[in-house]
Amino acid sequence: MKNLALLMIAASILGCATEAPRIDQYSYVAYSWTGGNIGDMIEAWGTPKKGYEQATVDQPGYARWRVWSRFGRWETGGGIRHHCETVAVFGMDGTITEIEIRASVHCERYYKDLDSMLRPGVKPLPDTT
Repeated sequence: MKNLALLMIAASILGCATEAPRIDQYSYVAYSWTGGNIGDMIEAWGTPKKGYEQATVDQPGYARWRVWSRFGRWETGGGIRHHCETVAVFGMDGTITEIEIRASVHCERYYKDLDSMLRPGVKPLPDTT
């Protein structure tokens, strides 16, 4: 019985470990844009899917990319699952001052070619899978 419990724990850990490198790679790609230009990031990532606000003298701008899915039916109380949300905060000159990853569940499913989303001049992470 004790061996079965240890086997289940090991399988659980190994199952998580196979996904972790892609999530880490997604975070690496997203954070690589800190100090970069928002226009260049939009060119690499595509149009922000959940909002864009230009920076002003009083407030920084933001660009938000979000991937989500629906579950259930709206009429019967279905909802939305946020799988992957990233926000780039930038100043009036377009320089990204902060990257916020608010959700990173299965980002690898939605962004298959992460190397093409990497900030130019930043080396990709070695493949750890």
